[in-house]
Amino acid sequence: MCRRSFPTLALKNMAQPETHSVRNGVIATVVGGIALAALGEVWPPLKSAGQWLWAKGAALVGLFGATYATPGWVLVTTGLLALITVVRVLVGMRSSGPVGPPHLQYVEDELFGAKWRWNWFRNEISGLWCFCPRCDSELVYDDHDAQGVYSREPQTTRFVCEHCNNLEVARMPGRKTYALEAVQREIRRRIRTGEFKGAAVEG
Repeated sequence: MCRRSFPTLALKNMAQPETHSVRNGVIATVVGGIALAALGEVWPPLKSAGQWLWAKGAALVGLFGATYATPGWVLVTTGLLALITVVRVLVGMRSSGPVGPPHLQYVEDELFGAKWRWNWFRNEISGLWCFCPRCDSELVYDDHDAQGVYSREPQTTRFVCEHCNNLEVARMPGRKTYALEAVQREIRRRIRTGEFKGAAVEG
């Protein structure tokens, strides 16, 4: 007589979903750990929040794994796609252009024969100075003629390049302070008219 072995087979088949659930839970935990480590390197402030989310997520995956047998490749693929998406978003945020008015990137122009550079501080021009358009050396100034109150010579300030054999690069009326103020007025005028858009900007 032949003995039926169907109950034994049935028991083996019933045990397979539980094995899949355990395996899927392990895979999800590993993928979550890798994703958390990667995010912590890209954006450190996210690390502490990620640890909490990962712990909650692992518990949630355990609950789902105890009920459903999800193929391991589905979990791995989903985790990788989520990780790639988050990394791309973070990289895009870090590489996006600076926030603020466009003229704040306007930091260089050729004015009155010299190359001028400056910075912006609280929407005001700061660190303004001139450079030689030939060799890019810093210019020195000479406003000796502007010091004499009773001098008949017109008050002027000369900007000279020592590197180019004391070449006079620019000559502007008034003392140095007045000359720098004149350059600032010209910069602001070009911003108002939009001419600055064709000049060099900070990259």
